Amino acid sequence: MMCSEVVHMGKEEIKNAIDGAVEDAKSKANSGAGRNGKAQRKKTKRPFPFKVDENGVWRRVERETDDGSKRTTWQRWGSELRVMALTRNDEGEDWGRLLEVVDRDGVRHLWAMPAALLAGSGDPLRGELFRLGFELEPRRDAKAWLLEYLISADPEKRARCVSRVGWHGETFVLPDGPIGAAEGGEEVILQSAEKPDHAFNVAGTLEEWKTQVAAPALGNSRLVLAISAAFAAPLLALLGDEGGGFHFRGASSSGKSTALTVAGSVWGGGGTRGFVRQWRATDNALESVAALSCDALLCLDELSQVDAKAAGSAAYMLANGKGKARAGREGQARKVLEWRVLFLSNGEIALEDKIKEGGGRIAAGMEVRVVDLRADAGAGMGIFEDTHEAADPASFAQRLKKGANSFYGTPGRAFLAGLVNDLAGHREGLAALRKSFMDTSLPQGSDGQVRRVADRFALVAAAGELATNIGLTGWPAGAALSATQRCFQDWLSERGGVGSSEVAEAKRRIAEVLQLHGASRFQKWAKSSSDRMVITNRMGFVKIEGDPDIEETESTYFFMVQPLKQELAGLDFRTVVSELVASGVIVDQDGKPNKVFHVSSGGGKHRLYQIDRDKLNAELGTDDAS
Repeated sequence: MMCSEVVHMGKEEIKNAIDGAVEDAKSKANSGAGRNGKAQRKKTKRPFPFKVDENGVWRRVERETDDGSKRTTWQRWGSELRVMALTRNDEGEDWGRLLEVVDRDGVRHLWAMPAALLAGSGDPLRGELFRLGFELEPRRDAKAWLLEYLISADPEKRARCVSRVGWHGETFVLPDGPIGAAEGGEEVILQSAEKPDHAFNVAGTLEEWKTQVAAPALGNSRLVLAISAAFAAPLLALLGDEGGGFHFRGASSSGKSTALTVAGSVWGGGGTRGFVRQWRATDNALESVAALSCDALLCLDELSQVDAKAAGSAAYMLANGKGKARAGREGQARKVLEWRVLFLSNGEIALEDKIKEGGGRIAAGMEVRVVDLRADAGAGMGIFEDTHEAADPASFAQRLKKGANSFYGTPGRAFLAGLVNDLAGHREGLAALRKSFMDTSLPQGSDGQVRRVADRFALVAAAGELATNIGLTGWPAGAALSATQRCFQDWLSERGGVGSSEVAEAKRRIAEVLQLHGASRFQKWAKSSSDRMVITNRMGFVKIEGDPDIEETESTYFFMVQPLKQELAGLDFRTVVSELVASGVIVDQDGKPNKVFHVSSGGGKHRLYQIDRDKLNAELGTDDAS
């Protein structure tokens, strides 16, 4: 229909045309194989000259004999390979095959193979099958028969394929299979071009994990927090929370890596590193690791290994849950990887300090998403507070690591199974637990940023208590809540208050300037212009009261406008200054934050901000700012 025709149509005709177009669109949509489609499955019968048994896969071959008759024989061309189901996603795309390979040892391997691998020569397909233990007969027809077999196989069973682990509806998909009821009776499986290299492995029993890992962690606030965070990871999607994490900061050999190993054992392990990954990775590799950890825990060891300039962007990327946009070979936009993770990190310095090494500054939003927590629990044993009769902290750490590397994977799966049994009920219970934490732990008048961090701790506390209620930790009720409250109070104390982090950052920057440049970039405020002296890159003035020969002196610092703006670059200057005046760090000048002063030694009049050092020190919890 042309636009000129529409102009001459009446209202009723237009309505009928629109209704018809909508119905036509619905009809086309329902004719597909999407989740809500009601199309009849095609019953086309394809020739299938293959059979499979425990001896391998065979093809029927007809050969002409000498007398002109045809003789049918079965030729073996590969080891046992079964097509268990046809796969496709919710939109009826990304078709594939669920394959079962039986290797020489009789071990069965499942692989959801994308049908796209059937295109071309099939080399990538054969390579992955060979890796799983499939054996192809060294005969000329074998390669062609393999492709023919996989293309023509038409099993009755269907399965839904997904491209990432994590929640899909009310089903949690792991690399080796789903947990929870499948929608429409169809199994939901992870499909990829090659079997993913993951650490969602299982070893030992839940009882062994409780005895060897969870029990000795009790009484250690950071360890309980880490384990509870592991249980909190799959709750992000259920409760609508954003991604983020906790960063344990502390000296070498303080037990930081032990906390990650213990937490990772909730979800899996195996290999030399267990469930723990490294910060040191390319962007592509880190994106793949994050996507493979979606709705689960991601453990990243040693922040110092990542480039300082890349640290900030990597942390943002992990918390935001989306990889970089990239172009394909033809310039088209490629599909961007997405995830939702709760991650644990460690390092000898804070993320903020790492970003500063590269010349950047951490934003307030990142401080909220990545909670920096001092690893030292204050008991003189690094991250530990109770070593459960071990000879020393080092031997206790070895005991924990041995347990976590021997028994792993069962708690996470048991937790998921407990969740899917009553998702609605658990959501309600978790909301009540979080509210209890906030009511008892969040100080009155806290800034919104502090509230968001408190809510992240509340989620972890609720997850730990839920895991305990389900019977997964062996801890007494309230243990996870108490440990998490302790960690939150430690974070709050080190932060220096419940105000905005931007204001706290402004205080730190001002104090740092006075410490580093108080004697070199602040010109002495003298009564006579004859005392004037040249100051390079002058930031302001310092007025010294008292005679240093007979009494203590008192120094009052005054910032000029532009130097103060430069030092507070990246912050909302007006808002921050207003807050600093309200807190008394900047002296109120008759209702204004600054005032024009006449400074004889400074060459005349200047608009200045006066700093109350005593108030600044009190706000930061220090004795002296200069």
